[in-house]
Amino acid sequence: MSERTIRGDDDVRTGHRVRTGVVAVITAGSSGCGREIARALPVWDWAIVIVYLEDQSKAEVTVAEIHAAQGNVVAVRADLADELDVQRLFKESAAAFSGVDVIVHTAPGPASLLYRYAERHVRSRGAIVSVPGAEPVPPTIAPRLGERGIGVGRAPPEEVLSFLDSWRRPAPG
Repeated sequence: MSERTIRGDDDVRTGHRVRTGVVAVITAGSSGCGREIARALPVWDWAIVIVYLEDQSKAEVTVAEIHAAQGNVVAVRADLADELDVQRLFKESAAAFSGVDVIVHTAPGPASLLYRYAERHVRSRGAIVSVPGAEPVPPTIAPRLGERGIGVGRAPPEEVLSFLDSWRRPAPG
C-alpha cells in the first residue's frame, strides 16, 4: 500500500487545520466500543488497524463495514499479552500503512507490552487513549511518551472520539 503521512487539511465547517492521513490501531476493534470507534474514523480519512484475538468472523464483518464506508482498514489477530504478537501487530501496521499515529486501547487485560512497543513505534506527536476497563498507560512510560510529544489520555468510550477530535485539531502556532 502507499505510504501515508499525516497531513493538515482545512476543516470545511470551521476553517481550522485538522490532521488527516492518520493511522489508528484500535484494540478490541471488532466488538463493543472498539468497533464503534473504528467505524467512526473513516470520515476523518484515517486508516484503521482492527486488533482482535478470538473472533475472526466479527473482525471480518467490521472490516467489510469500514470498507463499505470507503475506509482503509486491516485486521490483525494479536494477543496483547504475547510479545511476539505485539511485535507483529506493529510490523503489520507499518507494512500496511507505514506506521502508527494513534492507539485506542479498549481491550480488557494486560497491556504493558502494547505500551512498551507503542513507546518505540507510535510516531512523534501521536496519541494514546484508553477506556476505563482497559489498562491505562503506566506512569513509568507516560513521561517518555510526553518527551516525544505523544498525547496520553483516558476517556469513557462515549468520549474517545471527542478526545481524538481535539487531538486532530492541533493548536495554531
